[in-house]
Amino acid sequence: MRRWLHIILASCLLWPSAAWAQIAAPTDLSGLVLWVDAQDVNGNGVQPANGAAITTWVDKSGGGRNLTRQSGTITYQATGFDGVNPGLRFPLVARMTGPNVFGTAYRNQMTVFFVNANNTITNNFSVMLNGTNVGSNITDGRFGFHTPWSDNTVYFDAGACCGTTRLQGGNPNALTETALYTGLNDEPGNRQWLRIDGQAFRTDTTGHNANVSRGIHIGDLPDGHQYDGRFAEIVIYNRALTLAEVEQVECYLMAKWKPADAPAGCVQPLTVEKSSSVSDTGGGTLAVPGQLMRYAITVSKPASAGVGRNSIFVVDSLPPQVVFHNGDVDDGGPLTEAVGFTQVGSGLTFTYANDVRYSDAGAAPTSFAACTYTPSAGYDPNVRHICFNPKGALLGSPAEQSFTVFFRTLIQ
Repeated sequence: MRRWLHIILASCLLWPSAAWAQIAAPTDLSGLVLWVDAQDVNGNGVQPANGAAITTWVDKSGGGRNLTRQSGTITYQATGFDGVNPGLRFPLVARMTGPNVFGTAYRNQMTVFFVNANNTITNNFSVMLNGTNVGSNITDGRFGFHTPWSDNTVYFDAGACCGTTRLQGGNPNALTETALYTGLNDEPGNRQWLRIDGQAFRTDTTGHNANVSRGIHIGDLPDGHQYDGRFAEIVIYNRALTLAEVEQVECYLMAKWKPADAPAGCVQPLTVEKSSSVSDTGGGTLAVPGQLMRYAITVSKPASAGVGRNSIFVVDSLPPQVVFHNGDVDDGGPLTEAVGFTQVGSGLTFTYANDVRYSDAGAAPTSFAACTYTPSAGYDPNVRHICFNPKGALLGSPAEQSFTVFFRTLIQ
């Protein structure tokens, strides 16, 4: 589900509707042993081509525990999740595996987060932490998730099956809906949790010393248990996180992949500044009638998780005493269009032809699609609103990030 960030500027009025977490990335918490992210498949900021076959999903935890393709064809889909966010498509018989991320054969504490979406309902073991073992032996059994099974029930088996080690419940989401699953196993703390979309779902007061020697496995099982869907992100810690820490990771993931349903406690405002300066073309430095002015709008995101892909929509409503200059914004400099763009670490892309539109309406438009006016060359008094929709996501970062759009007007 897409959620727009409506930033309406008229005398610097800001309407924020973003959601993100208190952490900037899973690495902010200790004990991270696996982190794979479809927004950074290669782990270097360079994404595969849309439709490309994927053989390696790079681990960003720092441990080098990459997932590798074992069967089938796994493809990168640039807008596979909800037509907005990227994902890895796992059709039937496709699977990836990785090493034991914990370093010991048994582990009695761990916290697992993953975001996926089904294409069709199947008898699946979507995520496993003891390889392809589906056994019920408590000393060497399954550690896995059905999300959901063909009976539309979500199951979490923490080390065996199917008594006290199991948590289960009816799937609260639509079959193909993006979903965040959290599984926590804590034998010392007598906790076992299954959470969905950042909300408590099922719990008990048991924990288990689970066999994890065979490593991680996602997708199809060779015994015929098949998965048909997509994965967005997987995050695993080698300890049982506190509730506050779990909620921080969930906020981070919900903000990226399902922002419309992010818990209210995740919401923080963007900040915006609008400034103007004289664009001196020989007319002096005073803001007087007949003088060109350079307007700049800077939108900043504090240290936090990323803001949803392609969801930033900014509108600036021009005051009546100025006329928009539909011409070269920097008079023979490197730019050639009427609007310029700069950024500090935001990870956005900006193309004038696709990301800038105009409106001649009396009221500010509330969507990019509603900006439909085509301005005339030169000074156009009919332009009353300028609309901006830079693409991509404001990335998660431990430091503030920002982008700036700028243009020129003539004082009447």
